[in-house]
Amino acid sequence: MTKRILLILLALSLVVSLVAFAACAEEEEAPPVEEWQWPERLLVTAMSTQSPIYGSLVAWTTPWSKDTGVTVRVITEADSRLQQVWVKEGRFFTLGPHQNRSMLYAIKGFAGRDWGPWLSSIWMPCGVSYWAPTVLADSGIETINDLKPGMKGILITQAEEPQQSMYAFCGWANVNPEDIQWVPLGAIAQMARFLMDGKGDFGLGYHTTPTWYEVEASPHGLRWLELDPEKDPEGAQRFLEWYPWVGFGTCTGGVPTAEGVKMALSIPPYITRFDTDAELVYRMVKWIDENYDRFKDGSPWCSTMTMDNLVELAVHHYEPIHDGSVRYLEEIGLWTEELEARRQYNVELLTKWVDGYQDAINQADEKGLTVDPDNDEWQEFWDNYKRDQELPLLVNYQAPGKEQPSFFDFYAEWEQARPQW
Repeated sequence: MTKRILLILLALSLVVSLVAFAACAEEEEAPPVEEWQWPERLLVTAMSTQSPIYGSLVAWTTPWSKDTGVTVRVITEADSRLQQVWVKEGRFFTLGPHQNRSMLYAIKGFAGRDWGPWLSSIWMPCGVSYWAPTVLADSGIETINDLKPGMKGILITQAEEPQQSMYAFCGWANVNPEDIQWVPLGAIAQMARFLMDGKGDFGLGYHTTPTWYEVEASPHGLRWLELDPEKDPEGAQRFLEWYPWVGFGTCTGGVPTAEGVKMALSIPPYITRFDTDAELVYRMVKWIDENYDRFKDGSPWCSTMTMDNLVELAVHHYEPIHDGSVRYLEEIGLWTEELEARRQYNVELLTKWVDGYQDAINQADEKGLTVDPDNDEWQEFWDNYKRDQELPLLVNYQAPGKEQPSFFDFYAEWEQARPQW
């Protein structure tokens, strides 16, 4: 009997020892949990110190840097191709207002080996942009229908968006863009100076560009030409044939002469790489939402950095929302299954462009074609690839189940019409 009790006690002791050993082993094998750390520094980029993006970046990153200890550097660069590559390669965190379509579609001048489409994503709105034709108040041009053949239009050469905007103005005025004398300009910050110096009759104006204050204060004064689709729906339709990525609204904020004028309207986003650390993006979006009152008056665009505008971008923009932003919107109850379905659709369409461009480069290498934006033979090969593969035109409000417009049809007409510098 005593021997049996001893055997039972030994067995129990062995079981307890084995359980304790297993627990200790699990404890030893469990990797230490590392606390997430902010990066030491963050690089962001803007077109120029005169751009509304620059003022907005300084306004909100200053308190954010103070709270987190992250050193922020705002680097200005007028060449949008370099800006895109910096963010694409992960050297910079963000830029605004979006992946420009010249880069996205790798049009002439942008079809380089390291340029072209990349998988970008929206993490925050960076502003609300109102824009319209601008003229000197003493020019005699009072409405958009006063734009006539032979006038001089100031045209940005480095990206197609401002070029298409100027052509859209001509469309509204029912003027053939070929009948305008186009004056080339390198940077939009110089637009106001070109007008005041008499180098152009009309230009492209964004309501928060600081240089318009200078024009307002000059003896000439400043006038914004109204874009009211209710008064002229046919003019608005002609406008949208050149620029199908926009709506219309009454301008709020910006320079005084812009206040209350009906203009074209868009919500430009801050973008980053789709694979940027989701924890970083989540924490930045959370900080912006929780500290909004500390920076919202820092620049005209800062007041638009809201969760409502982020959701609006998820509703209509063609670039997908970043995972980290989605996580925060889910947390505060603003994300839906419909928004997620649309986001995945946007990823799918953008990925077609990214993969297609790399496939075209690979084929060009096999054929011995030099992939260079100045090589017309390569550009023709890429243009034919886009047509043959039926790559989609990315537009606002695209969604699963909707008919996707043809990139080739739209850009075949644009390439024929656009100025050749």
